[in-house]
Amino acid sequence: MLKVKNLHKKYSGESFSAVVDISFSLTECEVLAVVGKSGSGKSTLLRMLAGLMKPDAGVVEFEGKPLKNPEEQLIAGHDKIKMVFQDFQVKPNMTVAENVKYKLLHFNKEYQAERCEELLDTCGLSTFAEKMPHELSGGQQQRLSLARALADDPKLLLMDEPFSNLDPIIKEDLLLELTEIVKKERLSLILVSHDTRDALLIADRIAYVEEGRLVQIEDNETVYKQPKTLEVAQFFGRVNEISLDGQKHFIRAEDLIPQLEENKFEVTVSSSTFMGGVYLNRARYSGDQLVVFYSSEKLSENSNMVLGFKGRCQLHF
Repeated sequence: MLKVKNLHKKYSGESFSAVVDISFSLTECEVLAVVGKSGSGKSTLLRMLAGLMKPDAGVVEFEGKPLKNPEEQLIAGHDKIKMVFQDFQVKPNMTVAENVKYKLLHFNKEYQAERCEELLDTCGLSTFAEKMPHELSGGQQQRLSLARALADDPKLLLMDEPFSNLDPIIKEDLLLELTEIVKKERLSLILVSHDTRDALLIADRIAYVEEGRLVQIEDNETVYKQPKTLEVAQFFGRVNEISLDGQKHFIRAEDLIPQLEENKFEVTVSSSTFMGGVYLNRARYSGDQLVVFYSSEKLSENSNMVLGFKGRCQLHF
C-alpha cells in the first residue's frame, strides 16, 4: 500500500537533517508505530507521508503512485490519506453530529445521516450527537476528531501524538478502541508516539527513529527482546549493564531474579520503592556498580541478597 524510498529532509538554516534516508513499506490493514525521542524526526516524517511537506530527496508511493508535492496541487495531501492531530481541529460552533456531517457535504442527505450515525456509534459518540465540542472531555474530543477523519473514507490514517494530553487510563482505553475501529474500517494506521506503551499496545510493527534515521523496524516482540542498539533497548525500559567474570551482560530489570542460581551475583539493596503492583529496587554490587530490578515484596535497605539471570535473557547488540 505505502512505500517509502530513501526519504530525506533538512530544514533551511539547520546544521542537521530532520530525516535521513528512511525507507520502509506498509501493507493493507497494518498498524505501524513510529517511536523515538523528541526531535528525532518523527513528525517531519509523518508530514511527508501525508503529502503535506515536500522531501528534499526520496519518494513516497501510495497504491503504486508517487504522492504529489504540496505545490503541485490546490489542496495539499491525498484524499485517501488522513491525518489526525493532537489539537483535535474540530468546528467549535457545530454540534458533534454537525461536525461529522460537515465532512460528508458532497453526499446526499440520506447517506450523510446514515454514515454520521454509523461513525458516531463506531467512535462511541452516539449519546453526544447534539453536544457542542466544548462540552466534551478531552477523550471525547479526540474521538470526534477521529470520526471526522473517518468520514473522508481514508485508506491510511496518520496520527501524530494523538493522545499525549490525555490521562493514562483514558489514553489506554482509547488506544484499545482505536484498534477495534481500525479493524472494523479496514484501515492502515501509522501512529507517532514517544510513549512505548502506546506502541506495544496497538502496533503490529514498531519503527524506532533516532536523529532522523530509521534504526530498527520489526514486530513488537522482536524490537523489545532483540533491540539492535543499546539506545533502542533503553527506550523500551530499564537495562542493566552487569560485569561478571570479565564479561559485560545487558539485562532488563524484569529479567534479574532474586535467588536464581544461574549467572548469580551478590548485591546490597540501596532502596525499595512501591510502584503499584511491584517494588522497584536499586542495589549495588562489586562496590559501586548499580543494578535495578523488581520484586513482589518490599526489600530491606542495606540487606544482602543474590540475583541471577537466565542466559537467554541477555540482550546482544
